[in-house]
Amino acid sequence: MNNYIKTFFTLILLLNLSSKAYKAQGFCTSGCNDNTYIDSTDPNTIEYDNLISVFHATIAKEKDGNFKIWGQNTSSTGSGDLESPTVIAPGSGYGNFNYVGTPLRVAAGSSSTSHQFALLTTDGLYVWGVNNILINSAITNFNAAFAKISINGKADGLPAGVAPADVKMMFGSFRTLAIVTCSGEAWVLSSNGEKNGDGTVQNSANNLIWHRVKTDVAGNPKLENVVAMRGTPNALFALTSTGKLYTWGTGTYNNSGAATTRAYATEVSVPAGAVPKMIGMTQNQTKQSYYLLAANGKLYSMGDNSNRQLGDGTDLEKTVWVQPKNMEVQGNEGVGILENIVWISPNEHSNYVDTAAINVITNNNKQWGWGSNKGYMLGAALSGSNYDPIYMPGRYNPDDLSVPDLLSDLEITDQVIAVETGGHATINIKKCSKSFGYVGHITNGSMGNGQDIDEIYLRYSYLTDELNVCGTDLGPKIQNLKICTYQKGDLNNSIQEALPSEVEWHATNDPNSPILTDISTVASGTYYAFFSVASGKCREAGSMVTVSYYVPGGQAVDPCVCFNDAVTGGANNDTKLGITLLKRAGKTDSNWPMARKSGHIALESNTKGFVVTRLTTAQLDVIKNAGNAVEGMMSYDTTVNCMKIYSDGDWKCFNTPSCP
Repeated sequence: MNNYIKTFFTLILLLNLSSKAYKAQGFCTSGCNDNTYIDSTDPNTIEYDNLISVFHATIAKEKDGNFKIWGQNTSSTGSGDLESPTVIAPGSGYGNFNYVGTPLRVAAGSSSTSHQFALLTTDGLYVWGVNNILINSAITNFNAAFAKISINGKADGLPAGVAPADVKMMFGSFRTLAIVTCSGEAWVLSSNGEKNGDGTVQNSANNLIWHRVKTDVAGNPKLENVVAMRGTPNALFALTSTGKLYTWGTGTYNNSGAATTRAYATEVSVPAGAVPKMIGMTQNQTKQSYYLLAANGKLYSMGDNSNRQLGDGTDLEKTVWVQPKNMEVQGNEGVGILENIVWISPNEHSNYVDTAAINVITNNNKQWGWGSNKGYMLGAALSGSNYDPIYMPGRYNPDDLSVPDLLSDLEITDQVIAVETGGHATINIKKCSKSFGYVGHITNGSMGNGQDIDEIYLRYSYLTDELNVCGTDLGPKIQNLKICTYQKGDLNNSIQEALPSEVEWHATNDPNSPILTDISTVASGTYYAFFSVASGKCREAGSMVTVSYYVPGGQAVDPCVCFNDAVTGGANNDTKLGITLLKRAGKTDSNWPMARKSGHIALESNTKGFVVTRLTTAQLDVIKNAGNAVEGMMSYDTTVNCMKIYSDGDWKCFNTPSCP
């Protein structure tokens, strides 16, 4: 059997296996997920949690995969404070996070000035902080220091049948930890709000175990196909890959009728014409408010409105979806329904009265905020007051449209690319600033600037430590690259700017360092893109790109295997399965099919040929258009006379022993 035939059968097997692996993998992502903030598009894989802010603490995931934490109760002792962004990594002192494995997910919850945190690694769940805030004290054994936990006898702390690599999303709020798996399961560990979601009540036993969420339809089947789960201390909200919405817990709404407590996940009606992209919740005490961002940029809100958090110009409860709107001319923004929204961030992780609020970003990089201004968390004039939507809240001078951009504050002309609403403060990131912006109450190191002060910032300050948050390109818009082990990377393929000629590359995050001249054959590593001097655009901050190797099994279809020589491994790789017409099988003196090296299947005949399905181009298109074609399906196209394989949404001629 020649190399082409061997490669042919190798690909058949690999593509079929890859199709099965994709189904198991679901919509999980790994590493730095750039489908977030202003670049968020696919609702099935959006990363909600590269920034997590609770009352006086924050966790950030950086582009290199590290998690950094700072603020109140954040030290590994569970009681001390970290005053600067600190990598959650093994070390000494307050930063002594001694865990096993690779960090995957983080979560946090708070109640006023008490905070608790969770880290999921490939080894399992680790928890630290004030007891009984995120996780029940009986699970942590009343230990505030950083330590691994087990739940219901399972050493990794996860539900039965769920491994760390299976976790797609991990959401935290007061006495609430919820996870979504790659296969679409929804699990809840809670001791507040009657939100187990499986019909069980809160008690000393149920508060210590995971609960698989079920629906309220006849027979209470398990909730399936979940891709996102958000919530508050008292209720949860889920989005499925089919675009359906579900809610359960205390004081919940379903776009019809008054708020009520729901023991099972109940479907929430989607506004007419809306295709869900993101979901969110916030609460004032036990009163729930919902947000639904549609793919067309329209935002819908529903529920309690006591802090004006629905943004519709009133403080009245709404039992059906309404749309937030601008009530007065602000800058060059006229009155009317808010449109073109690409990102939402409600206050969801914190339990504190009168802090129901939300910040959003539009597709032109402008920020709006409304709801409670407790602790000046919106950057509005009066603390404790409630506000209708504010355009670029916390900007330096609301009446000045001409002051040039300053790096130490927020101007109306700035471009905001990320925002995270906390319980007593808000964090944002703007173009051309290596440091993040902070507005609201500063205490116990919550600003992350290395200082332990107690102050109020009414306007955003960027006099903070530097962060390189995953999904925030401070300079040019770029994307990470994956290459095979024997390849070089081409940085030209990373550029996503409309004018690639305006982008220059450096080996360090310094625009004054030497410019890289050969960017088409770079090795794996980290590189920085800056706007060129000639572009006239900001060069203060660059965008980091990582060129890395594909990890075997790390993606549904391994693009590198198609380029491997079929005889790699030589005589060491036996073919174990064969069909022969030469009467070789079963003979005691025969080593067939093992003698046919480096194949998956051996076919032998000296009188007959191997014939695959034969169809015309039109017939193949009928299969595709009907949605019946699957990855790896093959047929000979009698119209164009080539072997075709269905890959990436189309039939492709398979003329060479490489990837189609």
